[in-house]
Amino acid sequence: MKRGSLLFLFAYLLFIISCNSSNNETPGAEYVKPSVDYKGKYRKGYVRFEVSTKKNAVKSQNSSKYYYQTKGKYRRKK
Repeated sequence: MKRGSLLFLFAYLLFIISCNSSNNETPGAEYVKPSVDYKGKYRKGYVRFEVSTKKNAVKSQNSSKYYYQTKGKYRRKK
């Protein structure tokens, strides 16, 4: 009888641990619902991505920004 109750307790603890570990995972992106701001303007819904934790993320963002400001297709015509 004691062995059966220990086995049940062990299975129950494994179940609880597996349930809690799945809740701690963060999703990669979050949907922001459409809304109306204080001036009455409509804001479209969009997907907000999580902040990158890569080592060179800021460096690549800056080089990309530099490219589009100087050579990219969205460059202002002078």
